[in-house]
Amino acid sequence: MNRENLMKKSCNCGGVMTIHMHTLIYSSKVKINHVPVYTCQECARYEPLPCIKRDLGKLIEELEESWTRRSVSFTERNEWASVLKETFSGFITGGIPELDEAIRKSIQGRIDLLLDVFRFAGDCADQKWMEDTGLRLSQLTYQSAESAK
Repeated sequence: MNRENLMKKSCNCGGVMTIHMHTLIYSSKVKINHVPVYTCQECARYEPLPCIKRDLGKLIEELEESWTRRSVSFTERNEWASVLKETFSGFITGGIPELDEAIRKSIQGRIDLLLDVFRFAGDCADQKWMEDTGLRLSQLTYQSAESAK
């Protein structure tokens, strides 16, 4: 991803792809809401953000094992998706540069919060909580490292 702009990337057709939250229908049975994807305005191609592909794949594997849930929000499984959804829903005015900056601030705020939670979980000697929080942190720090390149 381009360091200058998290919101856009180039499409193979030459168009510009922008981030939005998408609903994926899997096997005509399960609806996965709030999946961040890049979508091209020219050719209508879309692709999941690279930083969420692994978690999306894991969710699909779990859904294949059990069809008990008919609708699921990806924000329950991925911090990046959660931050994007919250930022998009709270963003009222401005263009792509302002939204890009709002996303960066939201990511940093979530990282700071999760670091505090991780430290508290350590103080409580709760290994499971620390592991869960560490996983959530890794989802955001992977994206932050990729966007800094």
